[in-house]
Amino acid sequence: MKTTSYQMLVNAAGQLMQQHAFDHLSDEKLSRMHSCIRQLGQSASNHEMTTVETEFLNLCSEANLYVETATTQSIHQWYAALNCFGMQATLSPGFAEEAE
Repeated sequence: MKTTSYQMLVNAAGQLMQQHAFDHLSDEKLSRMHSCIRQLGQSASNHEMTTVETEFLNLCSEANLYVETATTQSIHQWYAALNCFGMQATLSPGFAEEAE
């Protein structure tokens, strides 16, 4: 189940990356995100994976769901994937202000 959940999250993150929901992140954070995705796809020890999983989920929480290019389907997939981890998709404080 956990593998399937991460596959859903990686797919959803990949779609939102293509739709520019992570463009506001620094190059360093984007690089870390790509590194986490790559590591999640490879076998690693449980301790290493826990660290990678935590970092990836933290980076995912910074998605800007209010970009014009984000599709409804991608956003629904994003909410479903985060829900598998007991998380809710939230907006960064700066994005909530922009949306108002």
